[in-house]
Amino acid sequence: MQYGGWFQIAFERDLTAELTTIPVGSLKLLCVRRPSGVEVYDAVCPHRGADLSVNGRLVEQSVVCGYHGYRITLGRGGNERFCVRRYHSITVGGLVFALIGRDDPGELPAFLKALATSHEIVPGWEKTIRVAPELVIENAFDAAHFKPIHDVKEVRAQPPVMERGVFTVDATLRVGPSAWQGGASDDSTFIDVPLLARAFSPNLTITTIAMGGDHPHHVIAGAVPQPDGTCKVRLSIAMPRPADGSAPNQEVAQLILQYESMGLEQDRPVWENLTVDATTNYVPEDATILAYRKFCDQFRFDRAARLGDDKVAHDYRRKSRAADAERAGADENPSARN
Repeated sequence: MQYGGWFQIAFERDLTAELTTIPVGSLKLLCVRRPSGVEVYDAVCPHRGADLSVNGRLVEQSVVCGYHGYRITLGRGGNERFCVRRYHSITVGGLVFALIGRDDPGELPAFLKALATSHEIVPGWEKTIRVAPELVIENAFDAAHFKPIHDVKEVRAQPPVMERGVFTVDATLRVGPSAWQGGASDDSTFIDVPLLARAFSPNLTITTIAMGGDHPHHVIAGAVPQPDGTCKVRLSIAMPRPADGSAPNQEVAQLILQYESMGLEQDRPVWENLTVDATTNYVPEDATILAYRKFCDQFRFDRAARLGDDKVAHDYRRKSRAADAERAGADENPSARN
């Protein structure tokens, strides 16, 4: 887990118990479901490392640990011996987001609040992919991959800009007929689809598609690292509410989600066969990707470790030292690698 920032850690529909543990890289987050909404805390008991959701009981503002029965206060700030940290979180339209490794929530809360006011968020699907999460998010900005992978005829992209800390690219895709257009795929049926991609962190992007067209929508895509080195991709859409107050067309919503799923499956073979430590040889067309990776650098946990004593940064330092020690031991004993 290289990067912090905003993550979509769950669909609210999956949090059926009062206490649910969600992995985010090497971290375990405790989702506490109350009538007032979902709260997010560290899931590891500070006494002896138990998972607080395993046989734990929610008692007001505490969890009684299922291992030794100690009462663990949810949140810090008092004089309690045993307490766990609370994370900034948002639940909007059935999507649960948590901010990890940073104190400044940035623009995402206001953006989601405004989006939920004018749009209906349709919770989508979840898939596991063997790839780093930042590469999933990077795809929204990788103009060169659209032609060979997704059969886009032409991509016209503006240089990236930073809008109040959000990495943003405005582009137009020239694409063939969709399922609701019909007709033959010739030059007369290709259409230009505007696309505005925004990365709020290396783990979360919200892309506005076809604004001004017949089916405008936002794609909300999050990628969360898993303990086994894979990542969990969660994707949903937001569709404008009709002027008459009715619900958006659910058939169209499900069709869009299906197309997004097909697009990810087109990317999967490339992602899962990447040689990630290969020597790169960038070309001028990669300028946006390099800018995106520079944007990601500000979310690195090693940077957080240099700037403060945040718990996640502390864990990064501890695990980095352990990894260094393990590598040093392997170097001294080559047979251990065989």
